[in-house]
Amino acid sequence: MRTKRSLLGAIGTTTLVLGSVCASGPAQAASSAPSAVAPTISPAAPSQLVPAGEHVTCDTGNFCAGVWDPTADQWRVFFLYDCDRYYLSNWHGTGEVMNSQTDNAQATLHGQNGDVLRTFPVDTTDAPDVDWEPVWSIRNC
Repeated sequence: MRTKRSLLGAIGTTTLVLGSVCASGPAQAASSAPSAVAPTISPAAPSQLVPAGEHVTCDTGNFCAGVWDPTADQWRVFFLYDCDRYYLSNWHGTGEVMNSQTDNAQATLHGQNGDVLRTFPVDTTDAPDVDWEPVWSIRNC
């Protein structure tokens, strides 16, 4: 009798262990997936969401920068009006910029070490594509 109970106990324990592993497997995989993070800028600047397929629109006096926001599945356009150096967080992929500032204010994109990556003179008709991966900051004036 003792052997039968031990064998049944072992089978029951194995079934419980396998059941808990199978039940927790997908949950662990889902929880380890990275969650989407919205792009931000510091100091804070006004922004708006623009649907996919649309382009950046930029009011006079602003340098506008558009980046994909995975949390909204839309473009997020930041309006940089105040003369400052803006630091970027979670800006990935490509986007558009438009320099609609006045007084020939040139905007500059900077890399991790402060090196100049690209400059944009005032031009209200062109919205060039930008690779945001190497950009760490924007000086809009």
